[in-house]
Amino acid sequence: MNILLTSVGRRGYLVKYFKEALGPNGKVFGGDNSPHSPAFAYCDGTAILPEVNKDHYVQSLLEICRDNAIDIVIPLIDPELEVLATCQQQFSDAGVLLLVSPPETIQMGSDKYQTHQFAIANGLATPQTFIDIAVALDQLTVGALNWPVMVKPRKGSASVDIMICHDKLQLEAAFESVTEPMIQEILDGTEYGYDLFGDQDFRPVSVYCKEKLAMRAGETDKAVSTADPVLIEFGHKLLKSMKLLGPADVDVILTKEGPALLEINPRFGGGYPCSHMAGADFCKKVIALRNGQPLVPDIGSCPDGVCMLKQDEIIQPDWPLS
Repeated sequence: MNILLTSVGRRGYLVKYFKEALGPNGKVFGGDNSPHSPAFAYCDGTAILPEVNKDHYVQSLLEICRDNAIDIVIPLIDPELEVLATCQQQFSDAGVLLLVSPPETIQMGSDKYQTHQFAIANGLATPQTFIDIAVALDQLTVGALNWPVMVKPRKGSASVDIMICHDKLQLEAAFESVTEPMIQEILDGTEYGYDLFGDQDFRPVSVYCKEKLAMRAGETDKAVSTADPVLIEFGHKLLKSMKLLGPADVDVILTKEGPALLEINPRFGGGYPCSHMAGADFCKKVIALRNGQPLVPDIGSCPDGVCMLKQDEIIQPDWPLS
C-alpha cells in the first residue's frame, strides 16, 4: 500500500507514524509545492505539487497517484480540503481513498461563524459570536457581552489577524481591518484540543483529548493528555453531530460551566502527536479504512498524563532541491 501526504511541510513525524503503521508493506510519499519541505527527509518518495489554487492542482494530484500507485491521499492543510471535498468521485474512480470529509463538513469547519451556528444547532456550548458589529455593540451596552472581545477572520488559520479589543474604538478599527471579520466572546478557562476520528459511515470511532500547555504559530507545541469524562463526553457528542471521515482537530475551552466549542479542523492537527503517543494510532485506522476493515470504537480509552513536547530539528537535505 502506498500513501501520499500532501502539503507535508514540517510534518516529518506524521510520515514516520505512517511508515511505522505500514511496516514493510508499503511506502509513504510526500507532496508539497516547495522542494524545501523538511518532511521530505523521511519520505520514500516525493512530488512537487502546484499551489492548491491553481486550476490544474487536482489533475496533477491524480497524475501523481497514477504514476506512483497511490492508494490513499491525505491532505494536511485547510485550503486543500475545500478544493478536494468535491472531488471524491474522481479519486474513487482512480482506485484512491481520498481522506476528506463531505463538503458540508469542510465548509462548516472552514468558516468559524458556521462552526458557531453548527454548535448552537446541535446543543453544544460555544462563545457568543457576531458578524454584525452593531449587534455586538448593543450586547456590550446592555451587559449581555463583556469587554474585552476578540475579532478574527471567519476563515483564518494559524492565529493570524486575531485582535483583542478593550473598547469601542479598538473594536471598530479591528473590524474594519480584518477580512470577513467576526466578533467573539472571550471565555475564562483552559484550552483543550481533541483528535477525533470517524469511519467511512461517519460513525464515531475515537475521542482523544489533551490540555494545551503552549502554542507556537497557532499550533500546539506542548500538551498533556486527559481522561476527564466531561471532556470526553463533549467530544463524543460533537463527533456524533458531524459527518467526519478520518481525523479532525478540534479546539475547545473548559469553563466553570463546562466545555465550549471554538474551532473544528477536519484533518490531522499539529497536536496529533500527543494523542498518537497516548495510543490513538489514527494511521492504522486510516489503513484499515482503505482495506475495508471495520473499526472498533475506542472512545473512553484516552489516558491521563501523556505529555508531548516539540522541538526543532536541523536537516541537511540529500535530495534535489530544484
